[in-house]
Amino acid sequence: MNELSRTQEQNRQAILRAEEALLTLPQLKMEAKHYFAEGLCARELLMKASDIEGSVAVYTGKIHLKDHLVVIPYGHVTVADNDGTKTFKGPCTFVGKAGSKRALMVHEDTLWIAIHASNATTQEEAEATLVSNDYEDFLKIQEKRKCLIS
Repeated sequence: MNELSRTQEQNRQAILRAEEALLTLPQLKMEAKHYFAEGLCARELLMKASDIEGSVAVYTGKIHLKDHLVVIPYGHVTVADNDGTKTFKGPCTFVGKAGSKRALMVHEDTLWIAIHASNATTQEEAEATLVSNDYEDFLKIQEKRKCLIS
């Protein structure tokens, strides 16, 4: 993995600080659905916009260990990650990069589907091999992959 630019590192730190502050607030309930097929794992999340007039629901995710696809069949979100902030309106599809951790402002109820290349067959196995809560873990895994490829 290439070193992060100063701006990317600042974005990453801002997301971590925002997540820390958000965890002190009441948490929205969200159920993920998982789907497994040969060599694929999909995680489907229905993210609700806030029910409080004038406010926006904010969600944060884990650190993704591999590149993956994100499909938004419907909804409207603003996404902050290492590379900055982008707004997406469904339907759309994009590539989520390894090392990304996102903060999402949900303007409208949004269906978010992350699709990963994975041989996992359970939610627990998928989470153990596809995401992390710690950037140090991510960097160790990336270094190990480099050694295996070299």
